[in-house]
Amino acid sequence: MLDIHCSNMEREFGQLRSRLMALDRCGITVSGIAIALFAIGSAYADSSSLQAQAKAADATRYSFIVGKGAEIKATGDNMAFTLWWQPSTWSPASGVIVALHGHDSYATTEAALWQPYAEKYGFALLTLQWWFGAGETTSDYYRPEQIYLLVSNLLVSKNVKVGSVFFTGFSRGSANSYAVAALDHAAANRNHFALVLSNAGGAASDYPPNQQISAGSFGSQPFAGMKWAMYCGEKDPDPDIGGCPAMLKSSTWVKGLGASMQLFIDDPIGNHGGFMTNPSNVTQVMELYRQVLADLIAATPTTAVVTAKEANCFFDWAEDHYPALLAPARPVSESATPYYYRRYGYTQTALGISALNQHLYFLDADKHLNDIGAGTSWLATSGCR
Repeated sequence: MLDIHCSNMEREFGQLRSRLMALDRCGITVSGIAIALFAIGSAYADSSSLQAQAKAADATRYSFIVGKGAEIKATGDNMAFTLWWQPSTWSPASGVIVALHGHDSYATTEAALWQPYAEKYGFALLTLQWWFGAGETTSDYYRPEQIYLLVSNLLVSKNVKVGSVFFTGFSRGSANSYAVAALDHAAANRNHFALVLSNAGGAASDYPPNQQISAGSFGSQPFAGMKWAMYCGEKDPDPDIGGCPAMLKSSTWVKGLGASMQLFIDDPIGNHGGFMTNPSNVTQVMELYRQVLADLIAATPTTAVVTAKEANCFFDWAEDHYPALLAPARPVSESATPYYYRRYGYTQTALGISALNQHLYFLDADKHLNDIGAGTSWLATSGCR
């Protein structure tokens, strides 16, 4: 029965990867697929009872993170929940920590551990309750493709800057981090992760998603250009699962598939959970992430940000050149970070541009949103840049 389950899971993972990549090429959202996927999962979990269970299991940390103003919401399938926290000074380009808890654990507990560091460094924090509250089989947890869709859609809803996210998993969360990272690398229109930390959970060679990666389903270099960090504790009771032998093997594996290992923490006195219990470990990774973000900002051309003046200039030009699509001309310009846009009452259309990625978006009369692509050449053609 286990072989049948793994075979089915491997097939579903491969099919989802292909569908996700196809949708990304077309610029289509994936929320509908996410809803369909969630129906495959466990039937006994629900968000409210799972939140109550999380509170009962660790009331101190639950109360701590709720007291910090965390936003807890049911997932679309109502099987679990997400937690989002952000400092008052946060902006979509400031950085986000996305953390997966370990086995038999909770998103609220994981968030409480990371929140002090997120607050110190000015990062937002997203945790996902990906265990359904009972059981230890793969069906008792969200699968990597489900995890990625939930995380990605929430990041998009928060307008988080592409390529600016720190993604990490602990223990069982770490064991799934490799597949989630591969999905992010394959998602051409997203690519959220700037840095990945696999914390005390190796890449099991018999796990179907990892087998898919090794078999080349994501290409020969599925982690090409991805920055990685890892932690292991020499006192880990299961060295070949989450200890240093497992993590060293995993490091070799991801590097062979294109990853760049930025930091490997081998804690001589650390146990399985030693990463978080030793503040110097966390600080090393936070400083690394801060530097990665700084490098991204330094590498971003100043022309990458569209100004309101440029957007309005382009809208005027487009209205003059495409009156059949954009009428009446010169409606009021509107904005919703990071977008500038205009709505056209007669043609029942809208035209917008992202201030961050410079992509143009056209909403047609049938309410289909079309990503026209990079607007750099259009801004030049129109004489607006």
